[in-house]
Amino acid sequence: MSVEGMNYDNMFIRMLNRLGDAMILSLMFVIGSIPIITIGTSMTATYYAAMKGVQGDDGYVFKNYIKSYKQNFKQSVVIWLIMAVVLFVFGVDLWFWLKQWQDGRVGIAKPMIAVSVVLLAVAVFITMYVFPLQAKFDNKTSVQIRNAFLLSIKNFPTTLLLVLVTAIIAWCFYYQVVLAVVGFVLIGFGFCAYLYAYFMLNCLKPYLEPAPQVDPDQWSVDLDEESESEDEDEAEGDEDEEAESKEDATEDADEGTESKEDATESDEDEETESETVEKTE
Repeated sequence: MSVEGMNYDNMFIRMLNRLGDAMILSLMFVIGSIPIITIGTSMTATYYAAMKGVQGDDGYVFKNYIKSYKQNFKQSVVIWLIMAVVLFVFGVDLWFWLKQWQDGRVGIAKPMIAVSVVLLAVAVFITMYVFPLQAKFDNKTSVQIRNAFLLSIKNFPTTLLLVLVTAIIAWCFYYQVVLAVVGFVLIGFGFCAYLYAYFMLNCLKPYLEPAPQVDPDQWSVDLDEESESEDEDEAEGDEDEEAESKEDATEDADEGTESKEDATESDEDEETESETVEKTE
């Protein structure tokens, strides 16, 4: 087959391109997460590149990742440290009350386990949404965390689906550590990033759409504003007419003065002529 006859929009070619991008994105995520405290920054950059890919900006995974990594470094580190501490505290709290349950202290452990599960679930929900929000929007850290919680509740079915996917990933790492590490480092993290990005874009779509453009044929103007503008135009026209009339009156007065001066000069000339005549005689 000649190169000219190859259809680069073919589904198979696009799938290969996406797999290649997923592999690159997986490696970038792992490398960017090595310092541990930059896991949040790496997640933000991964979401940014993945959402760009889902929106059709394929082939620029490395460039988009580096761009977002630099732009969101500080704030993503802060968000990650906050969420890591919260997840650790609620996780330990749940473990403690489960331990109390096993030791036979059912009376106090049962309600506390329920509270701990709810708190830990809320922390997980926020963690899943806060980094995609950080990748797309510029807000204060507190606003990002609040919006992440609200979005997770508003899109609860999607949240449950993503929790299920996250639980499957955790199960893979728990039961098959070596295989999971190899698989996710090579392509798994990138594949999950594209999957998460697809659902996140659907959740964020109402906030990402551009403002509607006004049709020039459907413009409307307030009638009160039109009448006010017409009154202002008429007032300006009257003022101009008054100014012109004043200028005309001034010109007429000047002409009258000039005519009087001419008449005076003519009288003086006549007197001078008469006097001259008289002297001649």
